[in-house]
Amino acid sequence: MARLLTPEQMMQTERTSEQLGTPLWTLMLNAGGALASMIKSRAAERRAKKVLFLCGKGNNGGDGLVAAAKLKGGDLKVKVKLMCGQPGSELAKRAYALLDSKDFIDDVSGFQPDIIVDCIFGTGFKGEFSEELAAELYEISLIPAYRIACDMPSGINCCNGVTAVETLFCDETLTMHAPKLGMYLRPAKSFCGKISVADIAIPNNWAAQLDDDTIIETADADLIKKYFPHRNEVEHKNRFGRLLMICGSEGYVGAAAIATRAALRSGCGIVQLAAPKFVIQCISGTAPECVYTPVPSDESGCISEEAIPRLLELIQNADAVVIGCGLGCTEGTMKIVEEVVRNCKVPLVIDADGINQLAKHIDVMREKQCEIILTPHIAELARLSGTDNNDAKQRRYRLSRELCFKYGVTVHAKDATSITIRDRLAYVTDFGCSALAKGGSGDMLAGLIGSMLAQGVKPRMACMLGDYIMGRTAEILSDTYSPAAITASDIIEAFKDTLITLR
Repeated sequence: MARLLTPEQMMQTERTSEQLGTPLWTLMLNAGGALASMIKSRAAERRAKKVLFLCGKGNNGGDGLVAAAKLKGGDLKVKVKLMCGQPGSELAKRAYALLDSKDFIDDVSGFQPDIIVDCIFGTGFKGEFSEELAAELYEISLIPAYRIACDMPSGINCCNGVTAVETLFCDETLTMHAPKLGMYLRPAKSFCGKISVADIAIPNNWAAQLDDDTIIETADADLIKKYFPHRNEVEHKNRFGRLLMICGSEGYVGAAAIATRAALRSGCGIVQLAAPKFVIQCISGTAPECVYTPVPSDESGCISEEAIPRLLELIQNADAVVIGCGLGCTEGTMKIVEEVVRNCKVPLVIDADGINQLAKHIDVMREKQCEIILTPHIAELARLSGTDNNDAKQRRYRLSRELCFKYGVTVHAKDATSITIRDRLAYVTDFGCSALAKGGSGDMLAGLIGSMLAQGVKPRMACMLGDYIMGRTAEILSDTYSPAAITASDIIEAFKDTLITLR
C-alpha cells in the first residue's frame, strides 16, 4: 500500500518543511535533481539524445528548469519550451536564472526530441487548458517520444482524477515526496504510466502538522484477500452469519434478486429477503436457497409502512442488514428507512433507494445505534451532501470525509475507482473493468458487503472485499468474453472461481 496525499495536504507539507528548516528552494533543487537522474537513466536505456522540457510558470515549471540546468552540458541535447510565458513564482524565476537564452526554443517542430518532460502545471491544475495551450499540446502529443511527467501529468485534477482535454499520456510519472490522490483515480491513472516517488528531503515529522490528518492509502489486493472470512469445515450455517435484506418492489424486482444472489454466492450462511409477496414470487425460483419473508406492500408495489414492526422483529435475529436495493421511493419506504436506522443494532448497509430516502431526513443518523455503511455513487453522494452531481464529482473525497465525520459512518463512495473512508483512514480501490458499467453492479456490491459484514468482517474491509471480489471476477470474465456482454448475473455465477483463490 502507498500513502496518497491530497493537493492541500501536499501544500501544507511543503509549508511545514520550510518551518522545520528545509527551504522550498532546497525542495526544488532536490526535485529537479531527482528528475534529472531519472531522465539520464531513461536516456541511457533508450539511447536517447534529445530532451525537451515543457515548463509552466509556476513551481512545477521550476522543477523542470532545475532539471534542465543539471542536464545541460552533458551528453544530452536539452531544450526548454515555456508553455505559459515567463516564470511567475519567485522559485521558478530563480530556477530560470540557471539557464541561458540559447537553452530555450519556441518552435519544437525542428527539434525532434527523444524524451519529452511535462513540467507545466503539476498538482495545482483545475479545469481545462486554454484553447491555445490545448492546440500546442495536441501537436506535441503527435511527436513519437518517451514522455515523463514531473509530479503529475499536467491537466489532471490532483484531488478527483478528472483530466482536461489534451492531457498528455505519459509513459511514467516521477511524483515528489508522495503519490497524489488524483493520480490513482480514473481516468487520471491511465495518463500517469509507471509511477515512481522521489524523496526530496521533507523532514520526517511532516505528517503531524497536517490539518487534514486522514491517511489515504491504495488498497493492496494481497492484504484485502487476507480478510476474507476463514471457513472451518466443521461449522454450521449459523456460524457464517445471517443477513437480512430489506429490498425490492414491483418496479425493481431485479435489484433485490441480484443483491440476494450476490450474498448467497459469497459465503453468507443464511440470507433472508423481506420483500413484497410479488417480488418473492419472481425471485424464489432462481434463488431457492434464500429465506423469504413476505411483508405488506402498498398500491405502488413497495413495502408499506405497516411492515415496520415485522421488519424490526427480523432485524433482532440478523448479524447484518442491507436496505435499499430496489426499495422504491414512497412515504412508506422513507419511514421504513428512518425506523431501521433508529433501531438497528447490527451493521447496516444503506444503498440505492435507501440512500435516496435517507437524504431527505439525513440527521436521523444521529440517532443510530449501529455501524452504518453508506454506498453512494456520485448522484447519491450529491443528494446526501445537498449539492449537485458536478460538485459531488469534483469534491468526492471531501464530501465523503464530511459525511464520515459528521455522522460517524463508513462511506464507500463508488465510481470507476472507489474511496472508502472511516475515521481518519481512507482507501482507494481500483478493481474491475467496463463490464461493471451497467445496471445491477451496485446491487451486487451491496449484497457482497452485507455478506462480508454478516460473516464478521469489519465495515471498511467489507467494502474493499466486496470491491475486490466483484471487480476481480469481472476482470477474469473479460479475459474470455466481451465486457459489453457480461451481466451482473454472469459475474455472480463466476464468484465461485474467484473465491477459490481466497482460501
